[in-house]
Amino acid sequence: MTDAWNHWRISVRRKDVHMLWRYIEQMLDLYKNVDGIVVVNCDGFIEYYVTHRPGSNHLTNEKVARKHVLDVWTNLTEESSTLLNVLRTGKPMLNVIQTNHTYMGDVIHSINSTMPITNQAGKLIGAVDVSIYLPSEKPPADLRLDVKKDFSHLGKPLFTLKDIITNSEEMLKIKEQIEKISVTGSSVLIYGETGSGKEMIAQSIHSSSLRAAKPFIGQNCAAIPLSLLESLLFGTTRGSYTGAENKKGLFEMADGGSLFLDEINSMEIGMQAKILRVLEERKVRRIGGDKEICFDVRLISAVNRPPAELLSGEFFRSDLYYRLSPVQIFLPPLRRRKEDIPLLAEHFIEMFNNSMQRDVVGVSEEVLQFFCSYSWPGNVRELKNVVEGCFNIMSGRYIQMSDLPQYMLPETSFSFDDEDRPRQSLQEKVNCYEKQLIQDAVNHYRTLTRAARALSITKQGLRYKMEKYGIEFPVR
Repeated sequence: MTDAWNHWRISVRRKDVHMLWRYIEQMLDLYKNVDGIVVVNCDGFIEYYVTHRPGSNHLTNEKVARKHVLDVWTNLTEESSTLLNVLRTGKPMLNVIQTNHTYMGDVIHSINSTMPITNQAGKLIGAVDVSIYLPSEKPPADLRLDVKKDFSHLGKPLFTLKDIITNSEEMLKIKEQIEKISVTGSSVLIYGETGSGKEMIAQSIHSSSLRAAKPFIGQNCAAIPLSLLESLLFGTTRGSYTGAENKKGLFEMADGGSLFLDEINSMEIGMQAKILRVLEERKVRRIGGDKEICFDVRLISAVNRPPAELLSGEFFRSDLYYRLSPVQIFLPPLRRRKEDIPLLAEHFIEMFNNSMQRDVVGVSEEVLQFFCSYSWPGNVRELKNVVEGCFNIMSGRYIQMSDLPQYMLPETSFSFDDEDRPRQSLQEKVNCYEKQLIQDAVNHYRTLTRAARALSITKQGLRYKMEKYGIEFPVR
């Protein structure tokens, strides 16, 4: 193997070696989150090895550097080694359970994620493998790492890349983007309309990352009053105010994992300044406390208004925006990915068939055509809710137009009586349409301010019209 190593050292371009070591330096930023890191060159020889858990095995960088992967882990083959597979295919392998035997007699059970390393020209120059060590007992033979299953103790099952159901070119590019950013710790900003699936994207980023075994904490910032948001994010100290207890904030709770802040643009300017300081210092101080607590969190945030609109107004700090958005994902609305509508409708039908013990086959041709022409202002969430509503009232095996909610159906024509007068006046129809628009807005938004903003009217005007039409905010 020594001759092959020397041959590689001579033949590889110097800039590729430098790029490989720059990548190693970047990987060391993730050192505290994983138990082992291995970087190999394009021929499978180890460039760098480190373990965060000395004593778990006898390997060190000095002992394995310049050795081939198969010489260090003796039970592996060209087919079973994730590193060699990635070098051969150029595609990442995420969250793979492995049991490896070292040439020094150690047995290591681990969860491995392996990614290709390419230079600026796109040429494969190596691969990196990161490991989270499992208990020393041998894992069950049928164990498969499924984030939804194996990490369920961390909360409700999380979405993964497999849950992003799409044929859309834009969405397929987003899935590729998630795979690329999964091994970094950079903050991510997601922009998408309400109901377009921002939290699914956020959870998929976490599930694909090196932090997948750590907590994912999500919070909608618009759903919490300002007076409570600060204590929720930063935590409290006993006695800081009446009834306060020692309690961790979300930054502490998400330590080692990911924190998702949805609709972060709804925060007041003063709160935005505090968030910016916490992100820059990577430390948080509980309300009423005098101790600064370090945390390691990947922040994923989301906004439901165009970034250009945010930056041009006075309600969102530009310095916070740039701090949140080293990586940006723009999630297209459902109306721009019509090829996904039949696919998603089929998916939701299967979902509700399972949960409601039904045997619905699909949608009628007329409904499918209507779905593809409809604007879907509520995006994927609206489609899901429409299918669920149909399941509750339909009697056949196909969803028909008569099963759809009334608000979706277009007005056909005026009906006239014998005196050639409309049964419903123009003003009555205008009022009916206005009432429906206001009802849709209050169903989608949690505050009077945000609903009024969506309708481009004042809060006072919205309050008046809600009283006029007898509309109340739905209980959540």
